[in-house]
Amino acid sequence: MRVWFNRHFPLVYRVLRLIREGDLDRRFTLICTHRNRFFTGFAASDEQAIEPPGLSRQDYVKWCLDFAVAHRVDVFIPHHRVHAIVAAKDEFERHGVRVLHVAQTDTLPRLHHKGWVYREAQGLVPLAESTLIHHAAQLPDALDKLWSNNFEACIKPAVSIYGKGFYRIRKPDELHRKRNLLAWEWAARHAPAGPCETQLVLEYLPGHEFSVDCIGDAGRFVTGVVRKKSMLSDTQLLDRNPELLEYASRLIGKFGLSGLINIQFKEDKFKRPKLLEINPRPSGGVAMACLSGINLPYLALCGEVDGYDTLSIPDARFGLRVTEVSLPVVLPHF
Repeated sequence: MRVWFNRHFPLVYRVLRLIREGDLDRRFTLICTHRNRFFTGFAASDEQAIEPPGLSRQDYVKWCLDFAVAHRVDVFIPHHRVHAIVAAKDEFERHGVRVLHVAQTDTLPRLHHKGWVYREAQGLVPLAESTLIHHAAQLPDALDKLWSNNFEACIKPAVSIYGKGFYRIRKPDELHRKRNLLAWEWAARHAPAGPCETQLVLEYLPGHEFSVDCIGDAGRFVTGVVRKKSMLSDTQLLDRNPELLEYASRLIGKFGLSGLINIQFKEDKFKRPKLLEINPRPSGGVAMACLSGINLPYLALCGEVDGYDTLSIPDARFGLRVTEVSLPVVLPHF
């Protein structure tokens, strides 16, 4: 069976490697494409190709369809232009190409908007206090609301990845620290004209961060592993945490999620975990989660192809302290 991953983050190297480790019978032929001829994901794939640069959204979807047909792709797991590709999945399926996607067409793009997710998750899981703003003039009132309730404050874009645009907003009498700004400093730097991209002004969560790598089956929780991130080192703990797995199950059910998903939480000042975000894709740390003995990418692929009821899921090993190291790899020659 031929499985194609199009342009992705470098983390797809880990996903491809884990699938190959689980696929002892070499049932799956893994295809990886990217516009960078030195892309690290190529090192873990069976076949590779360079994507054409500069295509519009519509032209890229057409290129994907043509590529899938020409390369006899059975299963397409898109990342780049995923929303447009999922919207066109019926056309792919008419050509015998199954498109795997985490959520339905109307839900998938909204999962990237933290404000929408928080609104929909109200009453389902614990959430940080937050306010959406669209203009720098709204920032003082949003901050006063938090400070008057004895919360520390932070701000981040409603749509972002890897913590880009995150800042703590300090009170005028607090000492300056890295990534801390006064309200006027943030406004001067990010919204000098007043209007700004939608931001979340929210309660700062100072505790441990947890990453839940999990698998869903059209809204049914299948399995998951919780990683507790150390605040003192680059290590993580594979944590036996039924509370967070229950929260993940509720969110998977609420949004009808399928396949491999990452959900992040962080503790407030009372050590209560609250939702940070839902990532409709594998996480950068998924390989560490798989040291539990549960090969999440391989199981998710098998579940999507064969049906999740056919899976045999081993018991997870918890209490392991894990980390990652860099490894040398050989890239294919183009």
